[in-house]
Amino acid sequence: MNVTVIGIGKMGKAMAERIIQQGHNVTVYNRTPGRATNLTDLGARAAHSIASAVTNADIVVSSLFDDDALRDVCLSEQGLIASLPDQAVHVSTATILPATAKAVSKAHADAGKQYVSAAVLGIPDVAREGKMLSFCAGTETAAMAVKPVLSTFCEEVQYLGSNPQAPLVMKVGLNYALITSLELISELYVFFEKSDVDPALIQDGLHRIYAHPGYKRYIDKIKNRDFDHVNFDMRGGLKDVSVFQKAFNQAGVAPELANLVASRFISALSNQMENKDWSGIYEVIRQEAGLPAKYK
Repeated sequence: MNVTVIGIGKMGKAMAERIIQQGHNVTVYNRTPGRATNLTDLGARAAHSIASAVTNADIVVSSLFDDDALRDVCLSEQGLIASLPDQAVHVSTATILPATAKAVSKAHADAGKQYVSAAVLGIPDVAREGKMLSFCAGTETAAMAVKPVLSTFCEEVQYLGSNPQAPLVMKVGLNYALITSLELISELYVFFEKSDVDPALIQDGLHRIYAHPGYKRYIDKIKNRDFDHVNFDMRGGLKDVSVFQKAFNQAGVAPELANLVASRFISALSNQMENKDWSGIYEVIRQEAGLPAKYK
């Protein structure tokens, strides 16, 4: 297919390299010139405007820095929506706000143009290996049209339906899980080092616990709001968290996540949830977010 890649930063460049290697005809465009050299060496055509970049495109893949960049590229007078051929499909892979994805999708639809909202998980080197994970949403026809291109750098492409916000909600959620894990893992390494215990021990322990089936069970337990079947109750949870806090404090490490979780347990106990499973702090978070809670 004729594929245009708009935005050739680190991720866009890695995607473009992979698309070229898989045999597609690739045109590249970047608002900041000078980034296309190695891609043209691989056989890509460099365009000097959005209009010239998408003239013959079947699929347009945009990999832009942020919400403002995507809006500017899509909505400007000589921008992507104005220039996109009717038969072509634009798929955005930028990490943007779900609300922006919804607005950009509507702008395409209002102009009679095809748009797929997508999110990709991975880093540029993973894209070059073709092992990213992608979530996409749009009309089924448009999503199926872009799948062969997404599959050049993704080992799995999941179609989430027509809601353009869904892929970005998934991206935000999974990235949030990752970044809070980075905080947790970092706190643990510092705790071990300051306690004069070999950090290799917690490294091995984390490898074990993150692969433990108990993690999957708690994911399902919270999804099903099954807190009456108690593995460990709220009082026990608060007791354990207080131990974590004291141990960290004695080592001179701030247990930031433990401090937050302790406040959840205290709120749960004040709502008479002492005999519920400790994973029931989910109900506290629901209530604070204005959703109906199971226990009050």
